[in-house]
Amino acid sequence: MLVSTYELLINKKQFPKAKDLPFPIDNDQEVILDDLSREVIQGYFLTISNLMNEELMLNVSFNVLSDSTENLFNRDNVAALIDVDGKNKKAPLISASPEKSNYLVVLKAKDTGLLIVQPNPSFIFDSKKEIELRGNVDVFAMSDKKDISFLLTPEHRATFYKRNANGGTENPFVQLDQIAYTLPTANGGSLFKF
Repeated sequence: MLVSTYELLINKKQFPKAKDLPFPIDNDQEVILDDLSREVIQGYFLTISNLMNEELMLNVSFNVLSDSTENLFNRDNVAALIDVDGKNKKAPLISASPEKSNYLVVLKAKDTGLLIVQPNPSFIFDSKKEIELRGNVDVFAMSDKKDISFLLTPEHRATFYKRNANGGTENPFVQLDQIAYTLPTANGGSLFKF
């Protein structure tokens, strides 16, 4: 069942380079644009609430619709974590290919968890590594039982940062800012049923 779109970003500039703009700008404007621009790490966060009185097992599938030929959605580039009890643990990977990665989410009766899928955070220290992945997310119940119901709330969370122009090691990043916004679901609501 289709849930939503997703976009994973790391070390991508907030504004495109002058040469990539669809209109010309002069050198002064390019300097101002570069001064305003920051880099970003953006991840996909999926809150899942089990509404049943029994365990819920879901296969959450990330379909890669951009850059799948480069195989960027892999264990080295993408971190997938599950938080059910206040501790982020690696989300179990069911299967992976350049076009799709599937993760297992298990929730106890009436429990809520958070699936976090984001670019490898250590890449912010290597400005040459950039990731930009887009696609959509499907969810499948891993049970033959009927009348499975749960809530899904997808969102993007992003941290914008600018590298310290002085190259200082005490504070390598300045101008930190964050944004979080919910994503519309394919069914227009939060309640999902099988």
